[in-house]
Amino acid sequence: IDASQFRHSLDRDLTNFFSKAPLSGIATEAIRRSLSIVEQGVRLDLLSSSVKVSPNQMPELYESMQEAASILDMEVVPELYVQSSPQANAYTLALQGQDKNKPAIVVVTSALLDRCSDKEVQAIIGHELGHLKCSHSLYLTLGGLASTPLRGLPLLGSQAEQLLQEWRLAAEYSCDRAALLVSQDVNVVAGAMLKLFAGTSRATNTQAFIDQSREYEQLLKDANPMVRASIRMQQRTHPLPVKRVGELENWFKSDEYKAIVKMKFE
Repeated sequence: IDASQFRHSLDRDLTNFFSKAPLSGIATEAIRRSLSIVEQGVRLDLLSSSVKVSPNQMPELYESMQEAASILDMEVVPELYVQSSPQANAYTLALQGQDKNKPAIVVVTSALLDRCSDKEVQAIIGHELGHLKCSHSLYLTLGGLASTPLRGLPLLGSQAEQLLQEWRLAAEYSCDRAALLVSQDVNVVAGAMLKLFAGTSRATNTQAFIDQSREYEQLLKDANPMVRASIRMQQRTHPLPVKRVGELENWFKSDEYKAIVKMKFE
């Protein structure tokens, strides 16, 4: 599986554009060096205060990571850490490690493990691996640097900032697709999202949440144009929960998804 196969269209187009831009190679190397320094500090902090997953430490979680990385054809399997936190969360530095001696890092919190089933945890790990597979930190940073000179210009500045914002959201859609490829069950991925969004481990109805996403889309379509515009202008680091579920369900039904599954598993 290549990242280009599951990237959201906007994520794919902008990644291709910036990867082929003049001097992108020089900028890419500089970003990699900078992120490498950050990664050193993060790894030391995690080793000192978190639990590193291994064949001898939480072996079931270790195998889950290995399987997810294998499905996505990761060249190097990242290190996985469990961090004590009351907030259910997962994150990665999103720079794919090519060196087996310095693999990339994925972190899941204790609250996430307690709240989600094993399959849901693996889907969430798949989402984080999607960021690594797509090198999102690298390309989004490159796009941010390229758009910086435009931000002080009237009109162009706001358009550049809006495009970068839309790219960040599209990157999350790409990684939701990676999660789906790992689990191959849209209800598992939607269920994991629902538990994170609702902030509870109580029994929830995944299909009802999918129906809620359809209700939102219809209401948004029929809403006053000023209301729609105000929603689009809201600055977010992640797409709206119901939008993510709706996007994921649409991709699950797409020929693009079916072709990848057929190529990979049949």
